[in-house]
Amino acid sequence: MKLNKIALALVAVAAAPLAANAGVTISPLLLGYHMTEEFSDTSDKQRDILKTGKDLYIDGKGQPIDGRGGNVPNGGVAQESGLYTGAALGIELTPSTQFQVEYGVTNTNGEASERSADAGVNRFDVEQTMLSGNFLIGTEEFTGYTDNAFKPYVLVGAGQSKIEVENQETYDTAQGSSVGKVNAGTEVSNSKDTIGNLGLGAMYRINDALSLRGEARAIHNFDNDWWEGMALAGLEVVLGGHLAPTVAVPPMQEPVVDNTPVVVVDDLDSDGDGVPDSIDACPDTPMNVVVDERGCPVPVDITDELKMELRVFFDNDKSTIKNQYKPEIAKVAEKMREYPNSTARVEGHASKTGPSARYNQRLSEARAVAVKSMLTNEFGIAPNRLTTVGYGYNNPIAPNDTEEGRAMNRRVYAIITGDKTMTVEQTKDMVVQ
Repeated sequence: MKLNKIALALVAVAAAPLAANAGVTISPLLLGYHMTEEFSDTSDKQRDILKTGKDLYIDGKGQPIDGRGGNVPNGGVAQESGLYTGAALGIELTPSTQFQVEYGVTNTNGEASERSADAGVNRFDVEQTMLSGNFLIGTEEFTGYTDNAFKPYVLVGAGQSKIEVENQETYDTAQGSSVGKVNAGTEVSNSKDTIGNLGLGAMYRINDALSLRGEARAIHNFDNDWWEGMALAGLEVVLGGHLAPTVAVPPMQEPVVDNTPVVVVDDLDSDGDGVPDSIDACPDTPMNVVVDERGCPVPVDITDELKMELRVFFDNDKSTIKNQYKPEIAKVAEKMREYPNSTARVEGHASKTGPSARYNQRLSEARAVAVKSMLTNEFGIAPNRLTTVGYGYNNPIAPNDTEEGRAMNRRVYAIITGDKTMTVEQTKDMVVQ
């Protein structure tokens, strides 16, 4: 357990410099049930590998005492199933796949073999530590990204397992004038092996920063050819928001105009639409309206285009949206609902003040993601209609050598475009000459 606390502290320290990076994941505590004795073949192989008792009973000259330690060369111990605790640090490679480094510990008792028990050695502490690198491959890599909060994944990875066995009691091996003694807490066996991980799991996204995680995993010990199982759960934290999927902007469509010529007949035309009253099926047509050969208005589809801009400014080294800009974001959401096929390109920018260009790049991306998240989570705009991009401090709109200039550069600039088609009566001034 002490090693596990150290691992948790190391994960927290390693994650601190990445706090401004989008797609960095932390699982500060993973709890699970580590299964070993459920597999009889595994237990038998562990007793063969984790041998104990051979040198526990020695005489005063350091030689095995016949009938005791000298007769238990095959005495061994099998690890019992128990609680697993761990932590993980990862980074998203795509919006649905990430790579994680995981460290965990299982502390249990050991089940002695019959020979070890006959020799009086039957109480053990077993600690297994595992360090592994795992790929969590989301099924959306194959089925396509969706807005569903439930995210299944497949886990594949490899690493190292170390098992240490200690006896729990002090053994006094007095026999005649020869005395040997082994103190409690003495390591009596160990094994360091290569392992492979294969599992199925799912994330449930509570919001853009928190997810619940559940998983079933099979662990194969390659060096000793045995299997272990694990079921675990935990909470995953995402720094800077999840990576956003790339969405293509649809091309603009040109309006379609009907250029059919109007047929004029030399006869009485009361409404002046060019069709004589004798064949006019739609009398009293308004002036300037295009009609067909029957004198009825000709419908036409026209396209109304949308183009608007949004500017949001941020405090220094912050990606939190201030309340004063929320009404402007709400207006953008209202227009995007009015134009169902509209899309928005959200550009994030930073002033030239951070510790590095990479830091400012990540900060500008986080600002763009913050505006996208508000449009999605608070106003219901679908994520696939929004694209984000960060420019760091490469595109300033004001000098960076004054505070006023830097304040202008800490911004998000969004361009919203789209169109909608309406059917109206065609007028003569719509006709392309």
